[in-house]
Amino acid sequence: MEDRILNKADIDNEIDTAIMERREANFMGKRLECLALAEKNIDVGLNLQDSVIYGNIFLSDTAINGNIDLSGATVAGSLFYGRGKLMGNLSLRKAKISQTINLVGINITGSVYGQNAKVSGFISLTKAVILGDIDCAKIEVRDFTKDDLTIKGDIYLKSAQVNGYFSLEDAVIWGMVNLENALVRKKLNLANAIVKESIFLKKSIIKEGCDLTGIAPEKVIR
Repeated sequence: MEDRILNKADIDNEIDTAIMERREANFMGKRLECLALAEKNIDVGLNLQDSVIYGNIFLSDTAINGNIDLSGATVAGSLFYGRGKLMGNLSLRKAKISQTINLVGINITGSVYGQNAKVSGFISLTKAVILGDIDCAKIEVRDFTKDDLTIKGDIYLKSAQVNGYFSLEDAVIWGMVNLENALVRKKLNLANAIVKESIFLKKSIIKEGCDLTGIAPEKVIR
């Protein structure tokens, strides 16, 4: 694929070719109009490292048999992967997402890696099931403002299940962190994080305890 902005036909063709060749679909360093793959079964992973996506990523109700790697990617819109299934890892290391990340109800058999990512607007993993870890150390989640609308830079894991650990160590969160009714089977690490609003832990179960080093006690609502 030459160095041009890829449209839906280009993207579908690369995925079909990757499936036939039994390899991951390779969009590394490419420029894409958007990534719209809703309600599909895709038998290969997606390599989007260092890509530029000028629109949204929309993967609603899609099953992907492999990793999604958005490390170093720039996304001008939002990432929506609600109610999907990912049989691999989701990597967002050093990614820049200009709007929200919504993974409500997703099932991920691997881990979520978001170290050093920058996101504008909320991140939602409400009712998600993550069989591995969530490592978002040094992530920054800012408010998103357009015209008179402001979307708070919150992180939601309400009623989520994480079989590994959940790290927001050294993160900067402009809004709140909400883990109401969440289950984290290992440790919750918020050491030295800057959370501008509250941290909600009501009815949550954190099996190996919480590291709240540097967090003001009045911010934590149990």
